[in-house]
This record gives sequence, structure tokens and C-alpha cells, in this order.
Amino acid sequence: MTYFVTAALWLSLLLMLKSHTLYALELEDQLYMAEMHDSAWSFTGSDYSCELEHEVPQFGVARFRRLAGENLHFFINSFQPVPEPVEGFVNEVSPPWEHNPPDPIRHVIAIQPGLRPMALPRKQAGWLLTSLTKGQVGSFSFADWDDSRRQVRVQLSPVNFQKPYRDFKRCLRQLPKSGGFSALRHSTLHFALDVARVDGKGEQRLDQLAAYIQADERISRITIEGHADDQGSTGYNKGLSARRAANVYSYLTGKGVKGRLMTQRHYGESRPKIARRTESARAANRRVEINLER
Repeated sequence: MTYFVTAALWLSLLLMLKSHTLYALELEDQLYMAEMHDSAWSFTGSDYSCELEHEVPQFGVARFRRLAGENLHFFINSFQPVPEPVEGFVNEVSPPWEHNPPDPIRHVIAIQPGLRPMALPRKQAGWLLTSLTKGQVGSFSFADWDDSRRQVRVQLSPVNFQKPYRDFKRCLRQLPKSGGFSALRHSTLHFALDVARVDGKGEQRLDQLAAYIQADERISRITIEGHADDQGSTGYNKGLSARRAANVYSYLTGKGVKGRLMTQRHYGESRPKIARRTESARAANRRVEINLER
């Protein structure tokens, strides 16, 4: 009888220890970070944008980005949508090979639901970028939405960061301080009498627009409006303004702008820029207006 009581006690103890171990494993932090041999940073740049990109395995892609005329910002696009908002923190962590202590700064951030849970404005993005240049790990932490007792840690590895960062800095130096969205959101192309083809000056402007539109993913809509002057019949001018808008649309799609973003409209002579019958007024009215929206 004593044997069976003792065995039962041992079995109960083992089950308790196993349960405690499983409970402890369930509460371990969930860490997302690229291993040293997998860590990679890449740089892409254009006349209107500079970007550093780093994939965090199984979590998402981190990006530092600056557009012409705007401030640096940082965001992470996650592979799976975050289900609900939680409070999080961002701070520095020293990797095993780094002997310098981490920066004690700790920022509170809001983890948003959806596919872009983390975004930092200029000041915090700059601090995070500086951390990586020092060889430190940028770490985000927040409570697991499935079990708030466990922390999720998303960390940016500084391995293989320096060379893309040097390219990024060179890009930032040549980036125009103006000429971004505020300068390009309303553009007008002018046309010669009875001409629908885009001229060389118009092509230069459309090249600028196409490069910017592809750099700024926040562009949600592009409206192309064709117009004509009052010379000729109403029906002919309506068709001429449609051809002008269509040629602008075709040029932008040829430069890589997505057709689904663009809407064409044509008004003929019904919406003059200057309601006069002078040659200068008519020249101003022969136009296509291109409007960008975010």
C-alpha cells in the first residue's frame, strides 16, 4: 500500500513539474530577429526617395524612408495582420559582440492593428537609425495579443548595415528639400493649337511625376483632366480634350504608373482656365491637369 501511495505522489509531482514546465515555455518571449548569417539590409533610391530595407524573418519588413520635401520616417510592414492595438516600447539592446552599453532612451509606441503595426515619426526614426550605426540592436517589445503575460520582441539586426547606410546617406544629401508632394500634387501640361501629343516639356514633367508616384506609396488616386480652347466645334473640342487626357494616361502607364490609380476626364472647352477670347487665354486653356491624392 505504501508503495502505491509513494508512486502516486511521485506521479503527481512529475505531472505538476511537467505542467509548470509547459506553462513556463508558453510564457517565454517570442523573439523575431534575423540570424547573423541571414541579416541583410538593402538600399534603393531615386530622385525623390531614399529607402533602407531589412527583413525580420517570420514577422515582416522594416523600412527607413525619406521622400523629397518630407521628413525621415520608419515603419514595419508585417507578414500577418496584427489583430488589435496594444502599447509597445522601442529601445536599444546590445548584441553579444558589442561592448558599449545601450542607450537608456526608451520610447512608448502604439502598436496598430493591420499590416502596418509599427510606425515612427522623424525624431524616433532618427534615434533608431543612430542606434544601428553604433552597432546596437533596435528592439520593439509589446504584449502578445493572444496572451498578455508573454512579450513579443521584434529586433533589427545591425549586421551588414553599414554599407547600405552609406549609400542611404549619399542619397539623402542629393534629395531635394522641395519638389515633393506639395510641388507635384497639381500639374498642368499645355498643348499647341489642335495638338493632342505631349511635347518635350510635358514629357519632362510627366517623367518627374511618374518617378514621384512610384516612390510615394501613399498616392491613392490620380485624376487626369483634358481641356481645349473655344476654337472649333463643341463636339470636336470634346474629342480633342479626350485625346489629350488619353495620351497623358498612356505616357504615365508607359513609365510604370499603375492604371488602376488613374481616372481620365475630358471637358472640351466647357471649363476654361481663363474665360477670354485672347490668344494668351486660349493657350492657357489648351491643357491637361493632373491631380494627385493621398
